[in-house]
This record gives sequence, C-alpha cells and structure tokens, in this order.
Amino acid sequence: QVAVKVIDKKRAKKDTYVTKNLRREGQIQQMIRHPNIAQLLDILETENSYYLVMELCPGGNLMHKIYEKKRLEEHEARKYIRQLILAVEHLHRAGVVHRDLKIENLLLDEDNNIKLIDFGLSNCAGILGYSDPFSTQCGSPAYAAPELLARKKYGPKIDVWSIGVNMYAMLTGTLPFTVEPFSLRALYQKMVDKEMNPFPTQLSSAAINFLRSLLEPDPAKRPNIQQALANRWLNENYPGRAPPNVTYPNR
Repeated sequence: QVAVKVIDKKRAKKDTYVTKNLRREGQIQQMIRHPNIAQLLDILETENSYYLVMELCPGGNLMHKIYEKKRLEEHEARKYIRQLILAVEHLHRAGVVHRDLKIENLLLDEDNNIKLIDFGLSNCAGILGYSDPFSTQCGSPAYAAPELLARKKYGPKIDVWSIGVNMYAMLTGTLPFTVEPFSLRALYQKMVDKEMNPFPTQLSSAAINFLRSLLEPDPAKRPNIQQALANRWLNENYPGRAPPNVTYPNR
C-alpha cells in the first residue's frame, strides 16, 4: 500500500511557486533515505496531473494524536522529538534545510514512529546548487525562527527553532508564542523578548531547559542540530546513540 499526492497540472502551470516546489520536493525526497523521513517511491505524470507515490503512513497525523490527548507525556514527546532531530540531522548533513517543520508535517507509521513529509520549501546548500546562508522567506509564521520573520540571512539553525516549537506543541497542546490579534511584528517581538507561554507545572526542569535552548532567539547562541542531539534530556533511556542505516542513493 502507498499514499499518492495528486497535483493538478493546470494549477501548477499557472503558479510558478507550485511548479518550482514540486520539482524541489521530488529531487530532495528521491535523494534522501532515512527511517524517519517518508520515502518518495515514484513520480508519475499524465496529461492532466502529477502523481507523487509515497510510503504509506497508517498511523496518521501526529497533530490528531495531540488533539485527542490534549498533550503528550514527556516520554512520548521525547521519542518523537528525538526521531525528528535524527531526521533533521540527516538532512543537515546532506546539505538540506527543511524550512517548514511543523506538527502537520509529522506522520506516524504502523509502529508509531515519526515520518517527516513535505519538502516543498526545503533548500539544498551544495546539492542542488542553492546558496547558503539563505534569505528567502519560508514556512509557517508560528513555527518560523525570528531571523526568518525579520528577513535576515539565516542558516540551518532555523530548523532547530522549529523543532523547539514542535516540542512545545507536543508537551502543551498549544504554541509557545501567540498574539491576539495576530501580527507578525508582535509575534517577532514576543520571540526576541522570550515571552513564551507558560509551561505545564508537571514538566521536568530538564525538558524546560532543553526547550529554552531550542527557542533561543539569537541563532549564535542556539544549538546546532548535532548539539541538540547530544542533549541529556533527549537521551534519557536511550543508552548510546545507534545511528540509523541511511543512504544517499542518487549522489
């Protein structure tokens, strides 16, 4: 069984953004192999449509699980965040920055493991000829790093910030920075002032400290993905790091 993403050619032709991102998504997902990244199996084309044939993730969307439970227990969140960080570390080592890491892009397989999807906004430094650091705006504002919202030059650490937002969402069922009425300027100010929404009282200090490090507004002080992976909280009950069997088949 597989999942199929259908893209209408007429719409794609009218929208250069869709065409560009479709090509990029196909290039990246066919190039990357990792147990926590949904595999693109094939791209088919007919007169009217493109079909992206992907690995099926029968566990559904992680967002639905969070909605049902209101929030995840720390040990559950640790498992998912660790798998997400392993996937992103693999991408960064391959020169890929995802740029749109959000709960909606995290699916679950039959064994309740994370599968990262949606590489339409990803940028490849050194693989597909894109530049680094990048300076185009990408992603969803609620998950975007402050340097992205400020339209400053940025690098792979924007993914580390987004992982922090995902971790907060898993542990609380909400987002770390919210403004009413919504305004990008006000959201950015909350981020740089570190005015995070409250943590649940039952969260461990180790989890909170890790979250705060991921959501550090100054990218120079924010950990990179390898430093995040070495965090003590993240590795509780994971003795020794066994790297997954990963390949770059088309390189």
